[in-house]
Formats: sequence, C-alpha cells, structure tokens
Amino acid sequence: MGFLSVFIYVLISVFTGLTFIGLSLETIDLAFVLRYMEKQILPDFFARSALLIAGVLIILFCMRYVQRIVYRRERSIISESSYGKVSITLVAIEDMIRNMLETGKGFSFVRVKIIPNKRGAEVIIRGNLNTEVNLPLFTQDIQEKTKEKLQNLLGEEKEIRVRIEIKKMVFKGQKNIVEEEPEVPYRYY
Repeated sequence: MGFLSVFIYVLISVFTGLTFIGLSLETIDLAFVLRYMEKQILPDFFARSALLIAGVLIILFCMRYVQRIVYRRERSIISESSYGKVSITLVAIEDMIRNMLETGKGFSFVRVKIIPNKRGAEVIIRGNLNTEVNLPLFTQDIQEKTKEKLQNLLGEEKEIRVRIEIKKMVFKGQKNIVEEEPEVPYRYY
C-alpha cells in the first residue's frame, strides 16, 4: 500500500476514534457540531465542495483497499496450453526456487519473492553467502538456473528477470552467521 493510502487511513481512523471517544465522554456536544455545520459550513459553497471532495476521496480509498485485498488473494501466474489454463500460485513457485537454492552450495539463507507482470515475472532472490565464491560466476549461474527452471515451468514465451541481492558474506574463520529476516505476519493472505 502506498504512503498516501496509509496516511489517509490513519487520519480517518484517528479522527473517527477521537470523535467516538469524545461523544462517549460527553466532551463533544453533537448539537453544537450540528449547529456549527448548519450555520457555517452548509451555506458556504466552498466548504460544501470540500466536504464533497473529502467524501468522494474517502470512498475511493476504501474501494482501492478492498480491491487490493481481493487481488492479493489471487496471486498466481496463469499459463495457457493446448489442453487448457494452468494456474500456479506464487507461493508454490517461491518455495520451489527456495528449495533449489538451499540444496545447492553457496547460500546459507534464501528468501525469494516473485513479482508478476504482464509479460512474465521478476524474481528477487535475497540471501547470505556462506562460502567464498567467484561472485560474478556464482550469480550468473544462479540466474541461469532460476530462469531455466521458471521457463520450463511457465513456458518459453514468458519473460523472466532474476535479481539477486546478497545480504551478508561469511568468510573462512568466521562463524556461520545466519541472520534471518523477520517473517512478515499474514504475508500470503
């Protein structure tokens, strides 16, 4: 979610919460608020226009939030074959790539994220290296293996881009450091 959406939701929530608290503790007089709106805001065209725009924006932000929730559940890549459509969830693909990379040499910790787009997908691999390797050859090999695996799974017509981010490198003589990133709760919901 973008910064603006989060900011709007926080403002609306704080305003609504403070209003309800004020009404329950009788620090906000509802009759006074209604009289003020009737005498000051409703006769003024610009104040009514501002209220209209604020109301429309609130409804649009809420609809956008609901739309994001609905589309987040349907995170999958759809491939078509001569026999019909095949839908593969991103979680399954991420697990497959993670297992492939963890069984090989090099990574001590791997986190995979797939971002689908219209032409294919972008794969982001974040990990810790646990051995000294020739970095350009190692990353090229990982990118080729990942791209080949995904093209075999999704089809040759899909464009696959693989990006690798090395978080830590452990050299000889150091303890094997595996610092896992905290798992985001409810990531796949």
